[in-house]
Amino acid sequence: MSISPLTRRRVSPEESRAAALSAARTLLQSEGAAAVTLQAVAARVGRTHANLLHHFGSAAGLQRALAEDIALTVSSSIEGVIKERRAGQATERDVIDAMFEAFRREGAGELIGWVALTRQREALEPVVATIERIIRTMRALGDPRPVDRMTLALTLLAIGDSLAGEEVARACGLDRGAIREVAAATIEGLAGSPLRD
Repeated sequence: MSISPLTRRRVSPEESRAAALSAARTLLQSEGAAAVTLQAVAARVGRTHANLLHHFGSAAGLQRALAEDIALTVSSSIEGVIKERRAGQATERDVIDAMFEAFRREGAGELIGWVALTRQREALEPVVATIERIIRTMRALGDPRPVDRMTLALTLLAIGDSLAGEEVARACGLDRGAIREVAAATIEGLAGSPLRD
């Protein structure tokens, strides 16, 4: 474990908070959601448990801040490819792939699962707000399709894939990529027309 350079100089509250969130994200991606504790994050950034309590209030506060940080990254990735699709620079399948990759790469699915299982559902509010914003954006752009149902299906499939996609696909005798094919077929069915390539 490396100690952050924050221990060697005085830093602003914003820098300290950002370093803690970065360390929490690294822990989530490398060791899983259960490893994201105030003590573990404090040790990574060379701060005290009390210092992190000051910034986040509790472990649930840290998880909520981490969920918000990840939600911003995930939504930026997804909204970027939606914008490209509207400009004719990306396909519907690119949107699906971007969503699945964002959930897997950022550890969003695992964090959502952990927060839900530990009944700290208030920490999911940033994720809920992100989903609502994506739906509002698509509707504001005049998308006539049932974007609420399409987003619901894609989000739940992406979460499931990030949690146990490889194992469930293997149990079904399929490659993990099959879940994205299922997602594409589901979206096509909801949209009522074939996906554009």
